[in-house]
This record gives sequence, C-alpha cells and structure tokens, in this order.
Amino acid sequence: MTEKQNKMKKVIFQTLGCKVNQYETQGMREKLLGADFIETGAAGEADLLVLNTCTVTGEADKKNRYWIRRMRRLNPNAKIVVTGCYAEKNREEILQLEGVTAVLGQNEKDKIQETVWKCFDINEPDFNLCRGQEGREGRDKDSKDREGSPGENRPFNRLSKNRFSDLSISNFEGHARAFVKIQDGCNHACSFCKVVIVRGRSRSRQVDSILEEVKRLVMAGFREVVLTGIQLGAYGRDISPQSSLVDLASAILQIEGLERLRLSSIEPTDVTEDLIDLMVQSPKFAPHLHIPLQSGDDEILGRMRRRYHQAFYRNLACTLKSRIPDFALTTDVMCGFPGETSRQFENTLQLLTELAPLKVHAFPYSRREGTLASRFQGEVSKPIVESRMSRLIQEAGAWQHSFLSSYLGKTLTVLVEEKVESNPGTVLLGRNVPNPSQSNQCVYRGRTKNYILVEFEASGISLGDFVPVQFENIINDRVWGKTIALKGLSWA
Repeated sequence: MTEKQNKMKKVIFQTLGCKVNQYETQGMREKLLGADFIETGAAGEADLLVLNTCTVTGEADKKNRYWIRRMRRLNPNAKIVVTGCYAEKNREEILQLEGVTAVLGQNEKDKIQETVWKCFDINEPDFNLCRGQEGREGRDKDSKDREGSPGENRPFNRLSKNRFSDLSISNFEGHARAFVKIQDGCNHACSFCKVVIVRGRSRSRQVDSILEEVKRLVMAGFREVVLTGIQLGAYGRDISPQSSLVDLASAILQIEGLERLRLSSIEPTDVTEDLIDLMVQSPKFAPHLHIPLQSGDDEILGRMRRRYHQAFYRNLACTLKSRIPDFALTTDVMCGFPGETSRQFENTLQLLTELAPLKVHAFPYSRREGTLASRFQGEVSKPIVESRMSRLIQEAGAWQHSFLSSYLGKTLTVLVEEKVESNPGTVLLGRNVPNPSQSNQCVYRGRTKNYILVEFEASGISLGDFVPVQFENIINDRVWGKTIALKGLSWA
C-alpha cells in the first residue's frame, strides 16, 4: 500500500434489498472512492460504514436494525451512515440507535460525499446530517431555509421526491452484469406496498445520461446490461422530449459492444405490444421478463389495487411464450394477504400451474404502516400462511424442473458470473452429477439469456465471458452442463 493510500480513509458498504439499491450503492461507492476514500472488506478496519437499507417488508426492517447493531459491534469507532428506503421514513428511530452518525434520505444518496466530509469534520458538523447537539439545534432553521416551512414539520434534509438523484456509475463492483437505473418511484399505489411512500412518484432519467453510462460500462467490459427501476414501464412519460421504455431500449440495443440487454422487473400492464415486438426482433434482448403476479384471484387482486385480472395476466404470459422463442417467465407471489381464503389461494396455484414459470419468488404478506392494506381486516394466521408458502414453494420447484427439463441436451450460451469452487469434487459432493471431472478445471456459475442458472466445469475463461454450455443434468434449482465448442453459435 502506498503512503497516500495509508492516509486515505477506509469505507465498507452493505446493501440490502433490490437491484435499484445495488445500483445506488455503486453510485455512492464511486463518489466516495473518488474523494480520498479506499474500500476495505474488513469492517473492523473501516473508518466509515455505509448501510443502504430496504423497507419492503417487516423482515427487511429487522435486517436493517440488525446490520446497524452489527456494524457498531464490529467497529465501535467507525462512523455509520444509514441511507435507503428504511432511512426515508424512520430517521428519528435510526438516530436513536447507538453508533449512527448520519442518516441520508432516499433522494440524498448523491450527497454522500459532502455528507461524509462534514461528518468527519468535528469543527463543522453538518446541519441535520451528522448526529450531535449542534447539528440538531440547527435543524429547524436550516430546514425552514431550504423548504420554506417549519423545520419541525419537515423530514430531515429532505430533497424533493420529484427530483431524480444524480448518481451515475462507470463500473459495477463484484458483478459480471451491470445494472443501470433509468427511473425511480412508482405511479401505482398497491394497497400493500410502501415503496411509493418512500420513493415517491415515477421520475425518469434523461436519455443521453443513460446512453453515456451504458457506453462507459460496455467499454469497461460489461457485455450484459440490466435496466433497473421501480416502475420501468413508466419511463419517459415525465421528461421532455417524452420518451418510452421501448424508445430507450431500442437506442441502447444499437450501442456497439453490448451483447445482451435485460429488464429487471416490469408490471403486467406495462408490457406493451411495442415492447413484445422489440423483444421478438432483437436477438440482443433477453427473452426473459420478471412480471409480478402477487395473486391469481380477481377479488384479491382488486383489494391489492393491482391493475389487471387473472385473465389479463394469463393472456399476457401466453402471448409472450408463443411469440418469443425460449421465453422464460419469473414472478412474485404473495401468500396470506388479508382475507385470502383457501379457495383464493387455490386460484393462484391453478393459474401458476397453467403458466409453469421458471421461478417464483414466494413471500408472506407483511403489514406496512401507512398502506391501505394495513387497515384491512381478516388477518391470515401465521400457521396458514406458512403452510401456503410451503406448498407454493414445493409446486414452484416442480414448475421449474419441468421448464429446465425441456432444455436437457440442448446448448445455450451462458454469461459467466461466478467462480464457485476450484475443486469440482468438493462442490459436487453428494450431487447427482454423472462422472464429474477430476481435472484441474474450476466450477463456474452463470445464466443463459432466458435466466436459467447453470453450473459447469471449465478452464481458461474469465468472469464476464460468454460460454456455450450443453445441459446435462438438473440439480435442485439449476442445470449442470459441459462446455463445448460450436462454430456459428450466437454468443449472446
């Protein structure tokens, strides 16, 4: 380590939650690493600990508090900055936790650099950002100056929720695929969801900014880009000149060097004919969509304030499968929404059985303060919710196995994302894998264009490479395959 590096402060990041949070952590990382900080993997030697939080469920809130306490135990002398969705609505609670130095609201993440330096300057504590009496005394005056209303009635150092946080990235640390955030917020108000409360309404990033970022990432060696946001389908409606998700994706697909484009998640009503046409026409567009279902019962969907019926979702999924070769559907399903009956749960299972998705993210309903559903009667007992979750997960495994079985013997291109183990005999111990190699090859893991998780042995490859893999066997939720050399095979 150089003398300059020895003088630099050390920071460690911990990210909880969605892909948008992962992107925003990378944006904060780049701001700090460009401001005399270096990153460390050891919390015990860090001067600064940055926690990017999630609040989608009650369990997520527990994890946030756990990580704050853990950071404090690992390094009592470090400064702790908490940001993210949980910080947006729980500032006072967080500031009461021992060891927390500063709290940044959801739209203040791009102010991480200024905030951190003020927190490290004990002679000039930040108004409202750093913990301490002087900062607290200045809160009302500064908040009033900024917002034009009494400080005690304003969230702390709150920036407008109509503002798009000015974060950008040129790398994506620890990943083979790069996430690119194109919008924030949501125009829907599902009765169970707290996201619109903490992230506000949809606001879009300018097209030029996104295209420049994708070009930088491709130049940095990323061959797959995943567009992320809270409501991707709302992209472009609020900017001038107006744009759309399809217009943006079309422009991104023209970028030289990009070999695969994927969407992170999209609402059923935002999957338009134009989007489907683009997915059909472009071989670079990954034939996979994560489309949240939540429930397959019309009455429950109505009480959730979802904007579709089960017939709409069924028709959409069938259209995608019929029009897009190798299309894979993944989805979210909630168990135990207030008032959900056994019959309504069976309706969800029946719909999913028809569609046989590649993967189902099953999760229990979690009451979120401030949402409409938090006032609903008819709480489903914990044993019933757990029973439904168990059954759904079991059925989801069968649907996944059926989907994967249809690819056995076929060869698909895999983006290498992770080296699992240097000794194949160790990682494959106990698995039903025919004749594992005893060579010095390593085991790698990656995904196909339609999101199938694959493990295989190889040598002489790097993370981020595209490798043709023939599917040989199914192991739990993934495929075991072997690398082959084929002429004329599409690398994406």
